[in-house]
Amino acid sequence: MRVRLLGPVDVEKAGRSLDVGPLQRRAVLAALAVDAGNPVSIDALTERVWGSQAPEAPRSALYAHVARLRRFLATADGDTTPVQLNRHADGYVLDIDRQQVDLHRVGLLAEATRSATASHGDRRIVALREAMDLWRGQPLSNLAGYWAVKVRRSAESQLVSVATAWADEELRLGNAETVAGRLAPIIASNPLAEPLVALQMRALCALGRMSEALQCYAVVRTQISEQLGIEPGPRLRDLHVAVLRGELDGTCTPGIVTTAGPFTAVPRQLPTDVVRFVGRASQLARIHDGLLPSTRAGSTPVAGIYGPAGVGKSALAIHAAHQVADRYPDGQMYLELRGCSVGSRPLSPTEALARLLRTLGVEMPPAAMQVDEAAALFRSLMAGRRMLLVLDNAADASQVRPLLPSGTGCGLLVTSRQPLAGLSDVCQVPVGPLAVAEAVTLLGQLDVADRVAAEPEAAAAVARWCECLPLALRIAAARLVARPGWPLAELRDRLADEHRRLDTLEVDGIGLRASMDGSYQRLSDSNDPTARAAAEAFTVLGACGEPELSRYTAARLLARSEVYAERALERLVDAQLLETSAPGTYRMSELLRLYARERHAASQVDVIVRGGGRSRRTTLPRGQALR
Repeated sequence: MRVRLLGPVDVEKAGRSLDVGPLQRRAVLAALAVDAGNPVSIDALTERVWGSQAPEAPRSALYAHVARLRRFLATADGDTTPVQLNRHADGYVLDIDRQQVDLHRVGLLAEATRSATASHGDRRIVALREAMDLWRGQPLSNLAGYWAVKVRRSAESQLVSVATAWADEELRLGNAETVAGRLAPIIASNPLAEPLVALQMRALCALGRMSEALQCYAVVRTQISEQLGIEPGPRLRDLHVAVLRGELDGTCTPGIVTTAGPFTAVPRQLPTDVVRFVGRASQLARIHDGLLPSTRAGSTPVAGIYGPAGVGKSALAIHAAHQVADRYPDGQMYLELRGCSVGSRPLSPTEALARLLRTLGVEMPPAAMQVDEAAALFRSLMAGRRMLLVLDNAADASQVRPLLPSGTGCGLLVTSRQPLAGLSDVCQVPVGPLAVAEAVTLLGQLDVADRVAAEPEAAAAVARWCECLPLALRIAAARLVARPGWPLAELRDRLADEHRRLDTLEVDGIGLRASMDGSYQRLSDSNDPTARAAAEAFTVLGACGEPELSRYTAARLLARSEVYAERALERLVDAQLLETSAPGTYRMSELLRLYARERHAASQVDVIVRGGGRSRRTTLPRGQALR
């Protein structure tokens, strides 16, 4: 027995379709089969089946459908491998071999073809043909609703990847007619998948149908221009020129297809997953949803993680990327953009594109690249693929915008200190400190569990002095590991001393100071005078010792107008150097205040002022003293 989702939802046995029942029952089956072998909560099932149109008693309706599905599966199963629908906590799980669900079978076949070596060509084409045969039309075609649309788009992006691989192999074997007939409807639904278009043009040329190949290019060029406002990528343009010159006249030489197919080396660049990871359940859920295929044709889903220094943005991004990696069988790329790194400037878009293109097999020295040309080439190589791109530590939207992939099959996960408002259609995921209980749990996981268990009150105090920031907690734990004779109370007392706190939270060259430096220096070194004024205001406001600030208080401390003060305060909020909980109210965390106080002290010098026959000592800002 096989559950079929790649077309109308139904169940097949011995080559014939079985009557599952009404559409809502098929929706329940699909909602469970998409996560075959894994539990699905009742709330999730309700959302998937009815969306916003749930009945008055959705649980009762769901129980009725589940009961009938159980009876149906028990009757239909017979002597085949058992398929059971079981209760699991507050939900249900469809216990079935995932290979009996066509959607998962296609994924397994695609993975097998990627791992097959060149010597296993026969095995590869057999697997690809089976994967293509499993497609019966639009996935979940007899279901409606937002969830069905999301699954449908994800499945269709997988079809593009599989079809690209299949067509590449069939052309290598000389089966151009099969390719031309099969790709036409797929391209009609996915006109921006340039690798598929290139394969179709080659197949048509191999059949001597050059005019159709030119018409195919003309149609997709119009679609790309209208939807994206750009020209097709250089590979497709070069192929178009080759057809015009007659260089592909009636031939399809094995191996001539040079699209960026999925059998090039698959990048697996994600850093090692964060094993000791605590909390962030709601943020992870938002990231997962944000990376679901977009409902806009050609639009890549983007999830943006932002928050202050040391809050754990990179760890969250890497952990989330590993969780969704199986959605992107064509690879995962990772790039550190150095947006707020101390001692190194941010990567320019040209440098970033050169590194990404090198990963995709294209060597282009940055000095010889135009940004728009390199970005267009990158989009062309990514089109039709299912790849995840993780951009860590972005400076701003202008740095990220040229690096956006093309197509709904890809996903972009980006971290930054501030929200990247300049990017459209981004799922913004703010990240703040952990809860105290979570912070204590994380501290206990970092090789000091015995001391945390023995001194729970001291552990909670350490977490609070660290402001529940994962970076500070990891540094504190590293200090304890290096000092096995220290009780937690000793570390607590050292952190309680504000004159030693930042020094205590520094070990082996890693510390909160360096992390905060990135945000501060981005303002102080800016060419924007407003940013530099905000940096100066940060040190003054931090030195005053008042954690809560109003616009009026800030104006008094800065000896400037309230308009000036508010502009500086809001700029500091954007840079994650201040928090605002209500309009006109601002707060500086204690760790940031200590850092700001150090910066303020470093910027002051003592000078001797002489006049009227008398001398006195005063303190002035360093720049003013030098004048």
